[in-house]
Amino acid sequence: MATGNGSDMHVRVVSRRLVQASDESIHPRVLPVSNLDLVPQTIHISMLCLYPKPSAGGFHDAVAAFAAGLPSLLNHYYPLAGCIAVDACSGLPEVHCNNHGAELVVGEADVALASLGYATAGTSIGKAIQVPYADDVALSVQAVAFACGGFAVGWCTNHVLVDGCGLSMRVSAWSELARSGKLSPASWPNHDRSVFRPRAPPSYSASLDEAFTPLVGERQVNVLTSEQC
Repeated sequence: MATGNGSDMHVRVVSRRLVQASDESIHPRVLPVSNLDLVPQTIHISMLCLYPKPSAGGFHDAVAAFAAGLPSLLNHYYPLAGCIAVDACSGLPEVHCNNHGAELVVGEADVALASLGYATAGTSIGKAIQVPYADDVALSVQAVAFACGGFAVGWCTNHVLVDGCGLSMRVSAWSELARSGKLSPASWPNHDRSVFRPRAPPSYSASLDEAFTPLVGERQVNVLTSEQC
């Protein structure tokens, strides 16, 4: 049985498979990552969603919905169906959009959701529920059933593909697809990377100066010692 913080909980992996995008017109390509994506390097990030026991249906219905709906989601977010690789020349990460497939992991835990330590979610719930995944995996969707009938869904990916806001948008897009069967134009992603390319020749306008504050002594304020206005 798990302790109050979930450190003794064991998740048994029932199945693990790849789900591909269903749109065969998407051509393989390689996406370079921007300088902004490289700031935190290739680190795992995830979003964990917990659900109580459904009043109708059950965990197996939720898993079936992911199996049926993920191909459509990946049609819109095709980089998540690829894999993360390293450029042999530069040594920098890049995204191979080859429709290798996103992971769909199904697991079981022999404890109730109420037994987990919600006060220390980052160190207990996330580590206890999340199933390890490889560094080259672009997306690992992990559905874990609990003894109480509730379940958890972990959306696990890499920071070179999305940040926290981007991951939230993808989860919202999945919810929209699962409810309506389609994605509204307002939710369509933009995969155009041309805005991150450097100008040739390098140039910038005077408006750029207004977006940043010069790092000079007279502009620095110590909020602990400054007088209130």
